[in-house]
Amino acid sequence: MTEQPGPADTTPLNDLEEKLAQGDRPDANPVDVILSFLNNEVYIISSDALEGDDSEVEPLVLGNAEGQPVLAVFSHPSRVDQEYLDAAPNVLGTQGAAIIANIGDELGMVINPGAAYGFEINPEGIANIKRDFKRADDVDANPAGLEGE
Repeated sequence: MTEQPGPADTTPLNDLEEKLAQGDRPDANPVDVILSFLNNEVYIISSDALEGDDSEVEPLVLGNAEGQPVLAVFSHPSRVDQEYLDAAPNVLGTQGAAIIANIGDELGMVINPGAAYGFEINPEGIANIKRDFKRADDVDANPAGLEGE
């Protein structure tokens, strides 16, 4: 039997969770959630420890209800259930934008699997985020294609 989160577990712990908690309100804007995800630290778990700046890890990938692979991402280290830590005990923080930039084309993502605040996004949705959301320092300085005088 899976233990259900208690009432104390529903208090948002950071900006991303505040945005996720507002997601079911009629005035909620999904862009706010995406921007918060991209601009804040999120956590993946891995059986590999991070050994150095260039070391690579194999993050925990779960299967969704349709059996499709999804990368497990957490909004806060306390949101990682023990069952996931048993499989992948290393909790690693990184920017949400780095997750999106490095996720494969065939992989979806689930934020806070099994927790009160979370969502799942399919590979097409991730591709849309990659296409539609650019880092401020990646924006073309001359987006309209205007020539100098």
